[in-house]
Amino acid sequence: MSSRRRRITILIFLIVPAVLIGVNWRWLPYLYQLAKHQSKVILYKEPIAERLLATNLPMAERRALESTLKIRAFIEKHYAITDSKSYRSYFALGRAELGFNITLAPAFSLKAESFNFFPFGKFDYLGFFDRDLAEAWAQRYREAGFDVHISEIGGYSTLGWFEDPLYSSQLDWGDYGLARLLGHEIAHERLYFKGDTTSSELLASFIERKIAADYLIAEGQPFPDEREQARAQAKAKEFYGLIDALKARLEDLYKTDLPAAKKLTEKRAVFRAFQDVLKKRQSEFAQVGAARELAQRPEINNATLIQFRRYAAVNAALQRTYDACLKKPEGKYVCWFSELDKLQSCTPEKRKAWLSAAQAAAAPCPD
Repeated sequence: MSSRRRRITILIFLIVPAVLIGVNWRWLPYLYQLAKHQSKVILYKEPIAERLLATNLPMAERRALESTLKIRAFIEKHYAITDSKSYRSYFALGRAELGFNITLAPAFSLKAESFNFFPFGKFDYLGFFDRDLAEAWAQRYREAGFDVHISEIGGYSTLGWFEDPLYSSQLDWGDYGLARLLGHEIAHERLYFKGDTTSSELLASFIERKIAADYLIAEGQPFPDEREQARAQAKAKEFYGLIDALKARLEDLYKTDLPAAKKLTEKRAVFRAFQDVLKKRQSEFAQVGAARELAQRPEINNATLIQFRRYAAVNAALQRTYDACLKKPEGKYVCWFSELDKLQSCTPEKRKAWLSAAQAAAAPCPD
């Protein structure tokens, strides 16, 4: 083990116990599984450049690793980032899933219940690398009356705290999937709103598709033409319009003075009716992954809606900003991030209001 790795490992095991002492006891196993996972990553991740020197590397893995380095360089250039250390290395998980996220919502609210994770801030979801622990936490919140949604983690960013590697679970994603992954997670390094995961995920989910499309086109790989893209975007917009209409209907229901039991029955009926609509229209939304998944889930709830809307690819405010940057000399991505940097001074409420505005606001943080 190098002296640098040894110093990092010692530092982790000194800091983690100190943090554990200062937090609620129930966070102890949670923080332990985070430290356990991240320690393994730090100690055993392997530089991609070195792994590629192996002569017995499977061809599919070799191609994915080579693509990762190319995509990373492409994104760094277009985002104008020079200090990212992410995706230079590889880590073999030894399991199929990277991890799981838990999203919570009160029974009669579409606002996520935040996790106060000192000293890092508040998060609208919580990530786990231990499936059993995730299920145990989820069950505890269900018993407390919360709506709970558990989703598998495709990727995540430590926001520059550590060097994030490519994981073995991501090797078979293909160039488009890898470009979206890197485009999303490196976007978090470029711009992240502390304590506002919803806005941060929204902007990363939007821009990942733009940069991935540009990468495929630059590489001369097949990609839908503008007409096909427009049709797909129109269907995605229509689907998220249905989501917003569902949310409006639920919010109206939750404001009523109905007894809790009656309100709960009505709520379940609304969700079932929505899934029935998606099943009947599945051919229309065949290219919208979120529509397919929502239709197939055994049950959806408030937390499910929050999770799916958080990663929506459609956002009018972000699109307007992107379109305004298309011909800027500094480059559209540099311009786009620079404009969104202005949202840093907003309160989370004003930031979310700006992002959800149907028409462009005159300023990022209107009075």
